[in-house]
Amino acid sequence: MKKSNLRIFSISLVAFLLITSSGLVFGSWYLKSLEKTVTEKFEGQKWRFPSKIYSDSYLLYVGMSLQVGDLWDQFRRLGYREMQSAPRTKGEYRYQRSSGLLDIYLHDFVYPTESFKGVPVRISLQGPMVTRIENQATGQEMFSLELEPELVTGLYDRIWQERRVVKLSEVPPLLIKAILAIEDERFYHHHGIDPVSIVRATWVNLRSGGVVQGGSTLTQQLMKNFFLTDERKYSRKIKEAIMALIAERKYSKDEILENYLNEIYLGQRGSQGIFGVWEASQFYFSKPMSDLTVGETALLAGLIRAPNKLSPYRSVDAATKRRNVVLAKLVDDRIITRKQYEAAMREKLPHRELIKVTNDAPFYVDYLRRELAENYSNDALTREGLRIFTSLDLRLQRIAERSLSEGLKKLEQSYSNLRRKGDDDSLEGAIIVIRPQTGEIKAMVGGRSYQKSQFNRVFQAKRQPGSVFKPFVYLAALMAGADGGKKFTPVTMVEDSPFTWNYEGQEWQPGNYNDEYFGTVTLRRALEKSLNSATARVARDVRNEFVSRARARDDYGVVVHDDGSTDEAATEALRVERRAARTGDEPFFDRGPGYAQLSGGETFNEFDLL
Repeated sequence: MKKSNLRIFSISLVAFLLITSSGLVFGSWYLKSLEKTVTEKFEGQKWRFPSKIYSDSYLLYVGMSLQVGDLWDQFRRLGYREMQSAPRTKGEYRYQRSSGLLDIYLHDFVYPTESFKGVPVRISLQGPMVTRIENQATGQEMFSLELEPELVTGLYDRIWQERRVVKLSEVPPLLIKAILAIEDERFYHHHGIDPVSIVRATWVNLRSGGVVQGGSTLTQQLMKNFFLTDERKYSRKIKEAIMALIAERKYSKDEILENYLNEIYLGQRGSQGIFGVWEASQFYFSKPMSDLTVGETALLAGLIRAPNKLSPYRSVDAATKRRNVVLAKLVDDRIITRKQYEAAMREKLPHRELIKVTNDAPFYVDYLRRELAENYSNDALTREGLRIFTSLDLRLQRIAERSLSEGLKKLEQSYSNLRRKGDDDSLEGAIIVIRPQTGEIKAMVGGRSYQKSQFNRVFQAKRQPGSVFKPFVYLAALMAGADGGKKFTPVTMVEDSPFTWNYEGQEWQPGNYNDEYFGTVTLRRALEKSLNSATARVARDVRNEFVSRARARDDYGVVVHDDGSTDEAATEALRVERRAARTGDEPFFDRGPGYAQLSGGETFNEFDLL
């Protein structure tokens, strides 16, 4: 019996030792694994920074005629706040209708070539006309000023986290004290976990029968945000606590606090998440942290608990109550004086409209991404924080979208044969707006609805270009008279009837739409009605070199010599046009340079997006 008991004891002891040693080995491995995870995060790249795409800046100058409604809309989208008194801080403006005076305190903005510091500016208006612009800080007259570009969208991977990383020294001391007071007042006295907070939270949870309150320190919150989820389970809390202890052992309190201030989630603007105190200051108050009032500072600290629920964009009352709770804590802890407390309590939170970043130019952005992909990897575009400044004019973009939509509806209403039975087969079109002097693309609409189809008809659709080329034929005709050829004027009579054009042993019979012919018409009428037969007669009558010379301006590689003679490519140009008219092998995007030059622009080889 004794031998049997001894044997059982020996086996139990061995099993206990094996389990204990295995536990120690596993525990050691687990701790090393967590330490490696924490170290890699703290010492590696902590965050992804999406690239941001900006529109062109909005230029105001003396002598321009303003669409005042568009200007107010521009202010709203840029986060400017209308005031009843003179602007005192950046991002405010006042309009005095009776005197026509518009006072603006411009935002700071970092342009590609310079950093601009916002200044107070006064614009004098006489009706819609800008008559004077003055820098109110210096009294100096200005002849133009730029409103900063709008953020169009971001290039991000899965989640758009918008943040600007700041050093701890850049955060106002009052904001740091307010956050510590309301989130972790014993931060500088514990080692990652706070037993006092844990006991308090455990008691509350036992009384409620579930996990309703956490005793997390600021360090634990950082570990949760860096590595874990919001799931309320004890297993997660244990892992969080271990990682907090590891972080506190390896890194200083200031390092942990700085990471927390940059990591913390503080709100949502559409698809864009607001992270970090710098970004939150801009999002809620349109001002840098250094310009925050005591009341605004208290609100920013109070939002950490539930930023979307307590957001002043959602509920001014809820935000005010939360701010007041923080203010009471600050005055009780003697962080602010009673006078500061009373002044902050009197501050009113204005109700402001939440302006979401919604990508108002999706066809333009898609085309831009296609161009960027030739020089940048997707990883670079989604994590290196590039700032991409474009030539996009969002005002023109909205006008172009509206014009296309209304224009297509009008065509469908006017011509029953253009109407389609279903939405999936509706009449389509495209618009591209170019600045003739530079070739900059100011707007692009690739179809009726981007949500229904991302096919961009500006550069992906290949259409018959015959009629698009007609203006160059008529330009060649008008140029011919000036250069000694047959003289054409807008009232020159042209025959519009069926005929056969013989060239190089081939025949071509141009025909009008619906086989409808108008007999003898003026040159202008032929162009206005886009008459195929009349246009072909004009092209035949004009010497090839003049057509080639006009066509060369459309950047198709035709060389015109100094003496006016052309090489073989000149005659080939018309041949290519006739083939293209029959086979339809060019996107109308390629016609842009020529049309830009027709309007008086410069010669350029390709469009410019940036």
